[in-house]
Amino acid sequence: MRQRPDFDDATLARAARNLAEGKGLAEDRALARDIGPVEPLLPRPLPRAVPASAWRLRAAGRTLGAAAVIALLSVLASERRLADPPLAEAGAFVPRYAAPAVAPPAWSAVAPDRYRLGEASASARAQPGLREDTFTAGAFAAQEAPFLRLVAVEASEPEGEGSLFVSLARRAAEAGGLSVVRTAERGQVATRFGALDTVDATLADAEGKRACTAFRHTGALRLEGWLCAPLGQLPEPQSVACAVERLGPLPGAGPTPAVAAMLARPRTAACPPEEPATTAAVPAPRKPVRTNAARVRHSRPASP
Repeated sequence: MRQRPDFDDATLARAARNLAEGKGLAEDRALARDIGPVEPLLPRPLPRAVPASAWRLRAAGRTLGAAAVIALLSVLASERRLADPPLAEAGAFVPRYAAPAVAPPAWSAVAPDRYRLGEASASARAQPGLREDTFTAGAFAAQEAPFLRLVAVEASEPEGEGSLFVSLARRAAEAGGLSVVRTAERGQVATRFGALDTVDATLADAEGKRACTAFRHTGALRLEGWLCAPLGQLPEPQSVACAVERLGPLPGAGPTPAVAAMLARPRTAACPPEEPATTAAVPAPRKPVRTNAARVRHSRPASP
């Protein structure tokens, strides 16, 4: 559209009014043809100016609302991570809600009527397919005397533990809350039952610690435990072997054929049989008592 000098607000208002009244001039008609049909101009209310303080309050409210939403989303995300178990590296499917593990059967106390170990005190407990006889000689707190703890295990299935340290830590916790402070040299000791896997270890309780040698034998009858020598010294390997070899069956116990054959093996030459705890007093023959008193010799008087 070309620029016309009469194309201003007053001209447009006048042309619209003349055309509405039907008395428009020729130039009004020409102007109407140029601009085409238009709607009447209506006054619009101007927006009210917003005070600066209100604008600041509105901006602060929006900021606080956004911060609250972000915090809520962070809390929900952290709870979701804690609720969901981590996925395995191989990408295997892990159910979110796993079934609860079945509790192992409870132990039941049974009579310690199968084995003996010198003067050691014995106790026994059993589960279906599993029996443990525990023998204890001495006290852990008595540093001046040896301390022996041996556990004989009969199991219908082979052992599942593969580490001597794991077995030692579990047995120490069962023996009055002992803990394994450190472990040192490992080795093997030959016995009539077979080779014993051994490890030198320091065991401790709330009152002190002792140097001991832990052992384990995995045979028909699994043997686990430790021997502590007096006065903080480590026991000799042969002392460990002889302490274990003292284990024997009680009369009429009736162990399994494999266990009976294991316990029937002869002792090694370095471990002599035990001396009986008590011996019958045999009266010694009485000898004649010799007196050192000088005898007075009486001589007959000479005849005249």
